[in-house]
Amino acid sequence: MSYDVLTPSAARLWSYAPDWSRGFDVKRAFATDIFSSRNNTEQRRAIRDTPRISAEYRTVVSGDSKRAAEHHLRAWQNKPVVVPDFARWARLTGASSGGATTLTVSPMPAWVAEGQPLVLCKTGVQEEVIVDSVAGTTINLVDPLVHAWASDDVLRPTFFGLFGGNIGSSRMNGGAATIDVAIDCYPGGEPPRGAGTAWATLNSIEVFTPQADYSSPPSVGHLWAVDQVDYSRGRTAQFRPVDFMARTLEAEYNGLDVTLATEIEQFFDRMKGRRGAFYLPTWESDYALVGTAGSGSTSFTALGSSLATDFGAVDFSVVNEGVVVYLTTGAVLYRRITDISASGGNSVVTVNAAWGTALSSANVARISRMPLSRFASDEMTMSWKTPLRAGSHLSFQQVSA
Repeated sequence: MSYDVLTPSAARLWSYAPDWSRGFDVKRAFATDIFSSRNNTEQRRAIRDTPRISAEYRTVVSGDSKRAAEHHLRAWQNKPVVVPDFARWARLTGASSGGATTLTVSPMPAWVAEGQPLVLCKTGVQEEVIVDSVAGTTINLVDPLVHAWASDDVLRPTFFGLFGGNIGSSRMNGGAATIDVAIDCYPGGEPPRGAGTAWATLNSIEVFTPQADYSSPPSVGHLWAVDQVDYSRGRTAQFRPVDFMARTLEAEYNGLDVTLATEIEQFFDRMKGRRGAFYLPTWESDYALVGTAGSGSTSFTALGSSLATDFGAVDFSVVNEGVVVYLTTGAVLYRRITDISASGGNSVVTVNAAWGTALSSANVARISRMPLSRFASDEMTMSWKTPLRAGSHLSFQQVSA
């Protein structure tokens, strides 16, 4: 028998919760076709408009739960399954009795939509329901409720799809076991998600503002290859078709609360993995401010002439690079660099718009580069350490456009 995303009623509920000492990993995967020219200019095309979603976790079962889990796998491993999303939830804002066909939730989450399987949870009880329709704060269900549910009971979205073909289980003793669960959502059957909003923008390009966790030192790479002709004897010939170095970054983002973790996932979805470009601050002190800059000024002076010597000839109408000024007040100013020139042994950095506030060593915490970048991978995993805290390893690469 075949199944598709139109048959969620054919799925069985797998209700076993994660062992949070290992965590709960949710992976989203886009597919991007990238064509790179000899000078490293990219053309990127999204193969998927929405990501493929999968999840992995370990559950510990014993006694009756172990027998039921083993029975589920023996009878149903290669058939449709519904697994609660243990990282997202809402609370009921009204009670529903057994036999009722409605639930009340306010505000209504984006993942509640017609045809979606959801799971109601309270101590010792889980019940799968399928949404028939949504009207305001009311969820109309396809079938009547089996159990009574009180206000503040938990409602979760689900992963509706298939288990992996090879599920491992370790016996802790004769009566308990750990099971490593992996589920792939049916494409097109994932719960809807809100698109979210940009943290900040510069000239309609989004800025990635979360700062990396320096307890796990970020790794910065510098890409600038040289084409070399070498016949393994005599001299070699070198060609430099790539005009500028590309910065890469790999970093950990740990201790994310539910809101920030969700925003990072939404940002990744808006970028469609490697497809989209955005500004990425280095979060480092890349420019040493000399003197002051008035609020109406469109430039600042950076210490030393080497900046102008090495980058004064750059055409910043082609090379898209931003600069970010962090003020001691907590305010942040984003600008695009338009020119770099020499002045009296220092370098003047000109930007696209006035600062709007005076800049001096007294109120500037740091000034950072903000290269145009993209994600270096089409896959992102959000690892939930608890139901309230998550982390993710992200990688980025500088691009020209």
